[in-house]
Amino acid sequence: MKKNNIKTKIIAAILSAITVCSVSTMAATTAFAAETHISSGTTITDDNTISLNQDLLSAHQITSSTLLKVLEETTKYGKFVSPLIGGLLDAFIEKTEDRIEKKVDDLNDKVDKLFTKIDASEASIKAELTNDLGVQSFYNTFVRFKTQTEAMNKKIKEIYASKLSNADKIAKIASLTGNYNEWKTIFEDVQGEMEALCKKPSMTENGNIFEFTYNHYAHSVMLSGEAVEKAKPVCNHVMQVYAAGCATLIESLSAQLCYNKLPNEAKKTVNPDFAAHICKDTRDIENEIKTVSKLLTGEENGSKADTLKGMFDKVMNMPKNIFVNKGHDNTQLAKELKVRNHATDIVKGAYKDTKGKQAAEEFNRDVEQSTLAFDKAKALADYAKAKGVTVRKLLEDNGFNTSAVPQNANLITEKAFDDSVTTASRLIGYNYQKAFYKGVNIDAKGAGEAKIQIIDCGYNSWDFSEWGRTLNGNACALVVK
Repeated sequence: MKKNNIKTKIIAAILSAITVCSVSTMAATTAFAAETHISSGTTITDDNTISLNQDLLSAHQITSSTLLKVLEETTKYGKFVSPLIGGLLDAFIEKTEDRIEKKVDDLNDKVDKLFTKIDASEASIKAELTNDLGVQSFYNTFVRFKTQTEAMNKKIKEIYASKLSNADKIAKIASLTGNYNEWKTIFEDVQGEMEALCKKPSMTENGNIFEFTYNHYAHSVMLSGEAVEKAKPVCNHVMQVYAAGCATLIESLSAQLCYNKLPNEAKKTVNPDFAAHICKDTRDIENEIKTVSKLLTGEENGSKADTLKGMFDKVMNMPKNIFVNKGHDNTQLAKELKVRNHATDIVKGAYKDTKGKQAAEEFNRDVEQSTLAFDKAKALADYAKAKGVTVRKLLEDNGFNTSAVPQNANLITEKAFDDSVTTASRLIGYNYQKAFYKGVNIDAKGAGEAKIQIIDCGYNSWDFSEWGRTLNGNACALVVK
């Protein structure tokens, strides 16, 4: 191979800031370096293979970060998958409530912490999956995958803490996923079942596990934001288990890559019981890593929409202001409401018997345009009343902007109508014109539908003059986007 085709890195690029001892001297502890100039030892060639020298075996400790770095530097696919898995773990454990705890930097620590969270919520999630959602087959396979990978994670943690040599630590961690035949028997079947059931957990309902969960809860709420919140514990749990399990499997498979790149002298020191369970073909190991991560992260340069993360994100990032009407609707609403101040209506022109009707028709031409049907708005208001919250709070909690809606405005639940009556006074008979609509006060908790007058006009019999007046108040309506 030509000299100018060889790229080199210092061992710190593999060991991520661990102290390295050579045969004769102890090298200084170094910070993690992405690219450096020529250094003796570890080399990376133009075909992306890696050659580890004896320094790796002399390191004071081997960590999951070490093995993940080997994965990244050994294969092009590793550079794609390892950052995605690391980022996914961070998304689930680096939350505000965790900031008082020690920040975890090592992959194995993150996985261990995530499994602890998973175990804490397992009982409630089991009830939701098996009783509420009724996906027993999915749950059985899900538990089998979790049990296998969580047990493996605990073994890896014990291996890191053991007094084994570095070579034996690498080999023992690598042996946990088994050689090619053992892998197919132990893990490939459950991986395939998980992929199939994640994409279709029910024989009778459409949708992947996240859509299925969302649709289930959409049948008990009025707005999509509520359904997402109800679905979130199950959806998070599924993603957490799969991410933690995949990270554990990839850690072991990365150890297999690392073992296969060790010098022959080092391999001779390894316990043969460990070595017997390691796949010797690097291409097979990389294919197994792809099998593990395909559903989770997808293919390099491929579409992410049909990955588990893509399906999860689609549901979790769904607009909150979709009117679902307990599973009977799927209407996207605008975030802003339509507002009408009926105190600004002016009664113009001469008195007519139809003035109330005209006022109602004019009101309706304005408020009915592009608005959600008023009977559906009434159902939403009734739902808020039953929940013990105001209509405004329900809307704001689900992504609506109500800042332009005046205090105590009425959500229209029935369009305007006239209600004229004939009255006699001082021997003069005339029609007393009125117009109304029905609505619910959006700021009154427990408010019910009320008849709200918008115009009052007729003939003043005391001075024989025509008169008309509008009444104070504001109306609002939900707008279909």
